[in-house]
Amino acid sequence: MSIGQYCCPLSKEKLFISDAGLSSLQGGCYPFLNADMINKIPVFIDENLLSGGDKISQVMYSRDHSEQAYDNFLSWLFETFNVDESIFRSALLDKLNLKKGDRVLITGCGLGNDILSVLPKVGEKGEVYAQDISDLMVAATARILKNTVSDEFDLKNIYLSVSNASMLPFEDDYFDAAYHFGGINLFSDMKAAISEMSRVVKVGGRVVLGDEGIAPWLKEHEYGKMAICNNKLWALEPPLALLPETASDVHLSWVLGNCFYIIDFAVAPSMPYMNIDVPHQGVRGGSIRKRYYGQLEGVDPVLKQQIAEAAAAAGISTSAWLEKAIENSLSE
Repeated sequence: MSIGQYCCPLSKEKLFISDAGLSSLQGGCYPFLNADMINKIPVFIDENLLSGGDKISQVMYSRDHSEQAYDNFLSWLFETFNVDESIFRSALLDKLNLKKGDRVLITGCGLGNDILSVLPKVGEKGEVYAQDISDLMVAATARILKNTVSDEFDLKNIYLSVSNASMLPFEDDYFDAAYHFGGINLFSDMKAAISEMSRVVKVGGRVVLGDEGIAPWLKEHEYGKMAICNNKLWALEPPLALLPETASDVHLSWVLGNCFYIIDFAVAPSMPYMNIDVPHQGVRGGSIRKRYYGQLEGVDPVLKQQIAEAAAAAGISTSAWLEKAIENSLSE
């Protein structure tokens, strides 16, 4: 196991490996989970930092029956919407535009269902990292993978961790893509979790996330009302406003009977380009910069009209007339 693949989720400093776990120079210590996996599984969770939905999720998925309950829900879900689970997962993962050799992150991995779908897409030179807030679910994932993945080479390319998706233990730009389906609605800090997915993905890589949330045109229909009555989370809206400012090529769609939203976007190097100094042609004049940063205090409406008339008589925009008048006044 490489030392450099994980970093401290708080300070982002590099970690050092020992038999007991990973540690930082600042005293952080992250033990290994007691699970049978080729690559040891570090535990980055600090229960003192968990709150709200994160705490609820950790408790909910740490009960003895949580694994069976999780499986029962998935079986019910795909039967309800008459969808083949493997085909469904593969189609969602196609939105990541994966290629052989890619390194992929799955947040909120549950029982690792998506890991098996990612492996053939990234090939024997690719790597799959998966995390969950529940140590029980991660341990179950390790057991399932050990019993399911026949190729030891594939197992060597799978890295699991118990961590908080809102404070990922990875450096910037470490992954080619990041994926999450089912669970983010309950995160205590959904914006931070989405931002973290974007942070750890290289520029040009894609992020895909989805969870319960019925399409808006169905909410007031009996279909939508039945769905929301069955599960209140299905009334939630897609968190488009929480995307990072560097999100580009953003797509929004719905799946599973239009009861789950899917957001996918590419990570851009910066915010979109906009030249705020291109002058407007017309009566108002000015530019984006002048209209935003150059706003002055209010004036009498009669005076405002007189300024507009004076600008029109001078054959210039209101913005240009005001600038000239103010400059003349200040130079006197």
